Amino acid sequence: MMNAHIEVSAANPLAVTDPKIRKLLQLAGLRFVCSRARWLEHEAIKIGVALRCGAITSDEADEKLAKMGALDLVYPELMVGE
Repeated sequence: MMNAHIEVSAANPLAVTDPKIRKLLQLAGLRFVCSRARWLEHEAIKIGVALRCGAITSDEADEKLAKMGALDLVYPELMVGE
């Protein structure tokens, strides 16, 4: 049985048309993004400290960044000046 507040369209089966539900989903998504950003910052600080003090190599830092999915964010920004 379909929820009366959620309409499924042929173009986008995940579209939510009820403005209240849509807003709740958006707020939940934003909370997730904020928590992911805090985690990313925490992991980046750990990697940076380890790299600076010599506990890991640059290759190991790259590997950790790759596992976090951060290489696509990091290197294009660093390479712009070249």
